[in-house]
Amino acid sequence: MSRPFSNLNRALFWTRAVMVWERLLPALFPFVLLALLVAVAAQWGLFLNLPPLVHAGILAAGLVVAVFACVRAVLRFRQPTFTELNTRLAVDNGVKPERLLAMRHELDQPKLRIGKAKAGIAVSDPFALRFIALMAALMGLLIQGPVPASRIAQGFCPFAKTQAATEVAQK
Repeated sequence: MSRPFSNLNRALFWTRAVMVWERLLPALFPFVLLALLVAVAAQWGLFLNLPPLVHAGILAAGLVVAVFACVRAVLRFRQPTFTELNTRLAVDNGVKPERLLAMRHELDQPKLRIGKAKAGIAVSDPFALRFIALMAALMGLLIQGPVPASRIAQGFCPFAKTQAATEVAQK
C-alpha cells in the first residue's frame, strides 16, 4: 500500500504539475507575443505618426487575436492521464513504467527526479513570430541604438502624450 507522502506519490504530483504547466503555456503565450510585437513596433517608431484612434484600433485587433488564440488553447486543454504521468516519470528517471507501478508497494522507495518542463509554445506560434520579433528587436538595437523607454511605453498607451511623440513632432 502506498503512503500519501511517499517518494512516488510526490513525484507523480510534481510530474502532473509540470505537465499541466506545459499544456497551459500555449494559452498564455499569445499575450506575451502581442506585448513583444507591440514593443518592437514602438522601438522602430511605427506608432509615432499614427493617429491615436488608429493606434488603439491596432492594439484592440491584436488583443482580439490574442484572446481568440488563448481560448482555442484553453479549449484544447486536457488533464494528463495516469498512463501519461507514469510514462513521463519513467522516462525522466530512466526506468520502465512497470517498475514505477511495482514501486507503489515498496516501503523504501528511491528518490525520483522530476523532469523539466518542455516549452510547448510552438502550438501557439506556428509561424514562429517570436523569432521574427526577437530578430527585429535585435536589428533595431543594432541600427538605432538604444531607444528611450518613453518610446516603448508610447506603443502601449496610444492616447498618452509622451516625450518621444513630442520629439518627433518638433523635428
